[in-house]
Amino acid sequence: MENKIEDIGTYNNVQNRLISDNHEFFILPNAKNIGIVDANKALENLTIIVERAKKALENQFYIEFISLKIQYLEFYLKIYWVIKNPDNKILDETTHKFFGTLINECKTYGFEPVLINKIADFNTTRVKVIHEFMMGATSEEELKIVCEKYSKLGNELYNYVIDECGQFIEDVTKLPQDIGTMIISRPKKK
Repeated sequence: MENKIEDIGTYNNVQNRLISDNHEFFILPNAKNIGIVDANKALENLTIIVERAKKALENQFYIEFISLKIQYLEFYLKIYWVIKNPDNKILDETTHKFFGTLINECKTYGFEPVLINKIADFNTTRVKVIHEFMMGATSEEELKIVCEKYSKLGNELYNYVIDECGQFIEDVTKLPQDIGTMIISRPKKK
């Protein structure tokens, strides 16, 4: 499969992009702290999930879209959880939290109420419609409505977590050089 992410690569390449690009960059927690085993592969897989979710929605594969959306949301909720939990706990590769538990714990750690309630509603709704679909109590059209209703939820969560948990990189000379540090970007706000 074609690699969908651009590998910035070296520390110097990141510095050069910071200086010349129209993106803003943020430092997130060390990848190991959210249970990532291989950061490059995890970010590649995250990109694949985004692309496949778009294709799933376009091609009316609604259950697949919902499953991929959960994986994306969980990734960013874990970042929030690691940064905001008061005991400075980490989520290593053996830590397994149910999605609903992660939502509830993030809520107790001060997550923005409207957005976390929207995520919780998505979780409740997705469980309901998938089980109802399997039992013949709902239709593909109802699955489509759910998917369209929550299609932008990932973008909302991504931006919220970056704003709440990311450390804005203003000075390229202060880039961390620790192995596993996640640096993420988004287009500069105008």
